[in-house]
Amino acid sequence: MPATIILSTVPGSIERHDNYTSKLMEICGASLARETVAVTTVTDIGAAVQAFGQRVRAAHPDASFQVSISIRKGDRKPRGYDATYPRNGFGQEDFMRVADKRTKPAAEPSDASAAAPASPAA
Repeated sequence: MPATIILSTVPGSIERHDNYTSKLMEICGASLARETVAVTTVTDIGAAVQAFGQRVRAAHPDASFQVSISIRKGDRKPRGYDATYPRNGFGQEDFMRVADKRTKPAAEPSDASAAAPASPAA
């Protein structure tokens, strides 16, 4: 059964600090665009979010925003929506700028093969 979703933008950014990452949202900020889309599956929602975000980014290349997804009142969410939404599964945060606020240098990946002890001969 198709559902109607409403996509809009919420201004915001992501900051990476030494021990945590924060998401700064301008909840009362002006939305750059709004669109209504009919979807059937969570895959349709992901595709709609990406297409919408790319159109907004093309019109506002310097903007940093999250795509907000709302289900029209009375419609049912597609199966898997609740599991996908909280983990950025639709790519709703893909259009947010990321600022590196770390004061310590990022740890470099170690070479596990160099650190592994030699295996004993059988």
